[in-house]
Amino acid sequence: MTPKVVVLRNHTEESMQKFLSIPGCRMVFAEGLKDIRPEDMPDTEILVGGVTPELCEKMPKLRFVQLFSAGANGYGWLPEHITLSNAYGAYGDSIAEHMITTTLMAMKRMPEYLKMQEREGWELLTDIDRFEGSKVLSVGMGAIGTSYLKKAYGLGALCYGVRRTIHDQPDFVTELVTTEGMDALLPEMDVVALSLPGTEEVKGMFDERRLRLMKKSAIIVNVGRGNAIVTEDLIRVMAEGHLKAACLDVMDPEPLPAGHPLWTTPRVYITPHISGGYRAGVNYERVVSAVIQNIELVLEGKPPVHIVDRKLGY
Repeated sequence: MTPKVVVLRNHTEESMQKFLSIPGCRMVFAEGLKDIRPEDMPDTEILVGGVTPELCEKMPKLRFVQLFSAGANGYGWLPEHITLSNAYGAYGDSIAEHMITTTLMAMKRMPEYLKMQEREGWELLTDIDRFEGSKVLSVGMGAIGTSYLKKAYGLGALCYGVRRTIHDQPDFVTELVTTEGMDALLPEMDVVALSLPGTEEVKGMFDERRLRLMKKSAIIVNVGRGNAIVTEDLIRVMAEGHLKAACLDVMDPEPLPAGHPLWTTPRVYITPHISGGYRAGVNYERVVSAVIQNIELVLEGKPPVHIVDRKLGY
C-alpha cells in the first residue's frame, strides 16, 4: 500500500501543492495533533510536525517523524525504530542577523537614544563600542552560532567559540574550546552569545558566578534556551550595573508574564522569541524545502538528513 504522510500546521496553498506533488505517497494535512482523523492513524508511516507518546501508540506503522523546528529536546522517549529529524540549519542565518542587530543596538546604546527621542532630549551618550576589534564568544557552534560568528568576523570582530567537542574549527574563529575551557575566556570577551539547545547540561549554565566572570562592559545575547541563564541571577547582576546589556530573545519563564521584574531590569532588552520560527518568510520556505527533501529521501529508502540524537536532544 502507498505510504501515508501526515503533515501538521497550516500552510500556504503553494506549499501544500509542493507537498502534494511528492510522488509515491498519500498526503494528509491536519492543523494539529488533535486534528488528525482516527482513521488516518493506523497506516501513517511519516508524520511531519511532532508527535506525542499517546499518538505514537495509535500509529503502529510510524517510522519517521520530521520536525519543523531546530530544537528537538523532549523526544528521548521515542522508540528507536522511529527515525527523528529536525530542521537544523534552516533558521541559522535569520537568527544570526537578529543577534547582530541586537548586539549593535546595545553597543551603540540605541534603546537609550530612542527613549531620549520620546522626551525630545538632546545629549551625547558615552561608552559607545565598536564591533571592529571586539572579542565575541559564541557559546554553541551549530548553524546559528557559526553564522553569527561569520557575520561578526565580517564586521571586524575577533571570534571565539565553545562547543561540546572540538572539531571543524572555521578559519574565522581564533580559538575553539569545550565548555571546560569557557571560564578562562569569559573575562576577555566583549560579547557572549548563547545559541544552545535545551539539554540538561545547558540549564543554569550562566549563573551569577559565570555572569560575574564577564567584564562589566560586556554584552550577553541569548537566542537558544531561556533557562541557560539563571533569571534571578541576571536580574541581580544587571541591577548592580555589572554588564552593559543583556539582549534576550528567549527567557525563563516564557512567555514572560506581565509584572515580572525582568521587564524593568536596567539594560535588559527583550524580544518575544521572534528571531527564528516562521516570522521571517524566508525561514518558512527554507523549512518546507528541507522537510520535503527528507520526506522524499525516506520514501526512496534513503536516510534523511539531520537525524536527531535522542540522548543529546539535537
